[in-house]
Amino acid sequence: MSRIFLIAVSAAVTLWAGTVLAQDASTTPVMAPTLAPAKGGATLAVTSNAFRNGAIFPEMYTQNGQNISPPLSWTRGPSGTKSYVVLTEDSGVSRPQPVFHWVLYDVPANVTSLPQALPTDAKLAEPAGAMNGLNIRKASGYMGPKPPAGQTHPYHFEVFSLDTMLALDPSTADRNAVVDAMKGHVLAEGEIVGMYTGK
Repeated sequence: MSRIFLIAVSAAVTLWAGTVLAQDASTTPVMAPTLAPAKGGATLAVTSNAFRNGAIFPEMYTQNGQNISPPLSWTRGPSGTKSYVVLTEDSGVSRPQPVFHWVLYDVPANVTSLPQALPTDAKLAEPAGAMNGLNIRKASGYMGPKPPAGQTHPYHFEVFSLDTMLALDPSTADRNAVVDAMKGHVLAEGEIVGMYTGK
């Protein structure tokens, strides 16, 4: 076998491996905190009395259960906070964008917790002024997890402190629209992650 042939094969294998790695990298979801980072890297502590960070996500909050939003709490944002955004993203998918299950924005600055089972109406009476945007099904409000059977996905409940109100039209305010509007306005952010296995 000639040396030239071996060199050609080696180059082809290297090119193929590089292509596969590039494809794998391109299918890693880019999460909202990466797209709209907090100024100075300030953080919020996000908790829930329904699950611990990194622990199993309770089935009642999934599509296999009651499909209601879980309770969330977070530490108060820095001085200058005008509103909060809450997003739920599934990073366990092989695509550039995560599956987004909840888009809640214009949560008043004096609110640092949400009860479970928030209504899915576009405009909420409580917290007053908060708006439900569109989940990945283009429906208003929370949509619980439902990964493929046997797959365990991480669900990121992210909270962002903003120096502005977004005042977006909820009929078009999906995850991308809200993240784009947040850019340059995030004062602090934090998350709690629940793990859920599909059935």
